[in-house]
Amino acid sequence: MVVLSPERMAEYDRYAIENWGIPSTVLMENAGRGAYRFIKELYLTKKSRIVIFCGRGNNGGDGFVIGRYAIRDGHDVRVFLLAEKDTLKGDAAINMRLFESSGGHIIELKEYTDKIKMAIKHADIVVDAIFGTGLSKIVSGIEKAVIEDINNFSKKVISVDIPSGIDGKTGKILGAAVMAHHTFTFAYPKLGHFIYPGAHHTGKLTVIDISIPDFIEQKIGIDGHIVDGDMIRSFFRHRLPWSHKGTYGHAAVIAGSPGKTGAAHMASQAALKIGAGLVTLLIPASLNNIMEVKLTEVMTYPVEDGGSGFFTDLSYKQVMNFIEDKDVIIMGPGISQNPETSEFARKVFLKTDKPFVIDADGINAFVGYLDLIKGSGRKVVFTPHPGELARLLGGTPKEINENRMEKGREFVEKTGAYLVLKGANTMIFTPEGEIYINPTGNPGLAKGGSGDILTGFIGGLISQGYTLKEASIFGVYIHGYIADTWVGSHSDMVLFACDLLDGLDQALLEIRDGKDRVYIEKSL
Repeated sequence: MVVLSPERMAEYDRYAIENWGIPSTVLMENAGRGAYRFIKELYLTKKSRIVIFCGRGNNGGDGFVIGRYAIRDGHDVRVFLLAEKDTLKGDAAINMRLFESSGGHIIELKEYTDKIKMAIKHADIVVDAIFGTGLSKIVSGIEKAVIEDINNFSKKVISVDIPSGIDGKTGKILGAAVMAHHTFTFAYPKLGHFIYPGAHHTGKLTVIDISIPDFIEQKIGIDGHIVDGDMIRSFFRHRLPWSHKGTYGHAAVIAGSPGKTGAAHMASQAALKIGAGLVTLLIPASLNNIMEVKLTEVMTYPVEDGGSGFFTDLSYKQVMNFIEDKDVIIMGPGISQNPETSEFARKVFLKTDKPFVIDADGINAFVGYLDLIKGSGRKVVFTPHPGELARLLGGTPKEINENRMEKGREFVEKTGAYLVLKGANTMIFTPEGEIYINPTGNPGLAKGGSGDILTGFIGGLISQGYTLKEASIFGVYIHGYIADTWVGSHSDMVLFACDLLDGLDQALLEIRDGKDRVYIEKSL
């Protein structure tokens, strides 16, 4: 599903109005009517008490439309306007007058009053139509007080377009933000719905059709994609009856060091479990006995390490000879930040014309060496968490998390690599400038080893012939999907990384057969 920035959505609206002749009042009517239809179906009883908070802009206009339909159906509707009536203009003013002509009463809030708390306390649902996706200033004054009151009561809160106080582009909280139970947005989801903390405040998300044809995407462009099951099914590869293990490739995993053999185990197991035909773990010879015990289906290939347990220059020739005919190289889980090992990793990367998936200490090996990545011309996926990307680009994890899109783009521009920026929500960046935002996953994945499983998934998919983009999208989506299925019947505190392997089969079947869970509802 396509996702837009607020600026891009505004361009879509202007184009629809100016080039197709769709009146702006029609767009607002479609938005409010569509939102009310879902509110009525999901949240209203025969006669519900509805409190609507309207701002002075178009978001408030949508709120008036919702209120008008609610009055028509006999509900008890109370509308608070966080402005004076005569300050409203355009479509918002038109719909305010229509609401009043339908018998609606508007309470103008010129200053804070305890009536606000009492209204929320006795409401069945609260509709937030204060600010839309174009908000850019810090929320203060009466608007901030109202938002805080809304959040202080345990009511079903419905936000119109986006929770008020959330930046529609970055997902940041602008001073204060409504915590919505359900958000109804219009035409397209917005970036702020999926970038935290905005994603947390959005709650359940439904996209309402307001009659903007989707071929406008080709005329004006888009800002990104939200990954979903339909996208995965569009490139899912069904296995032919006459296929054999050679059909699905041979993945070579370069991983492990003293104390970190678990990372090597998980990455290689994940590559095999997701469907690679063969997986061989290249391991320092001193650690091979451990891996022979831990692994059965995965093969091991011990390489000279001088008794150190680390990959060193002694390992290089053996490694290069072995990976010469392999289909994908997975490098980094648990290899350590030993300087000689880091130099070894860079050398293998520069001298091997194969697809790579690089994670963990393989990523750390390129701190200060970003120029080598672009200069190599290699097809490579890097899978850093924010701390690792901060080391690569300079800065702090906080700076990465606060500017995930900008920092992701920066890395790709500097390296020409594919980037899987892990975190909530994981983002995939391609060298062509595309951005894919993954909606799956939960705090259960915040545990050591989860990233090693993801690395194995991506590498195992590349081994089977998926492109680097497809493998990254597929691997990230199903990794989080399994975790989401897990928390349906377990605590998110007790998920082990290897539990993800146990849940892979059911997740693949659900996605393949179109029985997967829906993360974004879209009205027809």
